[in-house]
Amino acid sequence: MDDLIGRHLRDSGNQPVGKITAVYQYPTDMNAPWGAVAISHGLIRRSTHLVDLEQAALEGEAVRVPHTRQIINTAPNHPPMVGNTLADHHAVEVRTHYWGAAQPA
Repeated sequence: MDDLIGRHLRDSGNQPVGKITAVYQYPTDMNAPWGAVAISHGLIRRSTHLVDLEQAALEGEAVRVPHTRQIINTAPNHPPMVGNTLADHHAVEVRTHYWGAAQPA
């Protein structure tokens, strides 16, 4: 999944939302093998949000997710994290934001 870093992320309307800066796995007990990515966006005030990759599609050099720009822009925003696995509380927060429930295994 590290090959996603540097690719552009597109929303459900195929509009560019940001650039993928990091790829994270969910804790194994969440049974969510697709993971999440951090995207960076904005020209003046840069921000980073976590985006769930469930139902994402690789389209050329971009990754398209089934979420609107508004949902992505209001997603959890965390400083850069250490490691490649989300902490349990971050993982629950991301899954809840995009799907309404953490959906544990």
